[in-house]
Amino acid sequence: MMKPQEHKRRFYLWDYLWWMGEKWKQARRTGRVDGEMMLSIYSFALLIFPMMTVTIRLFPGVSALLPCVVFSIVTFAVMSLVSRIYKWRGKAVMSHYAKCRFNELLAVLLFFLAIAIICFMMYLLDKK
Repeated sequence: MMKPQEHKRRFYLWDYLWWMGEKWKQARRTGRVDGEMMLSIYSFALLIFPMMTVTIRLFPGVSALLPCVVFSIVTFAVMSLVSRIYKWRGKAVMSHYAKCRFNELLAVLLFFLAIAIICFMMYLLDKK
């Protein structure tokens, strides 16, 4: 008799984005977008860039260069964290989504959605 899993794995939107990036990399061998890149661009668009924008707005006397440098360091830390997490979690994510159909057009749209979010926030930041 098999022992039931004590800790059932949960899969989140971040896992799906990583999977989309990895499948896109497999579909396009010459492409540079992989799971880490897809996940990093979303973390930048949804977490880091808004925090940087709020910091620049809250502290107008501080040079804009300082928050950019600080959040660049944060960005590299997030990318290395993503790399470490998916070294041990990647196989489980790939097997969980193995039965799902990959649509390359959806992967492209997801990638450009993150770019559009960043561009929109840059537009809002420029608008005073």
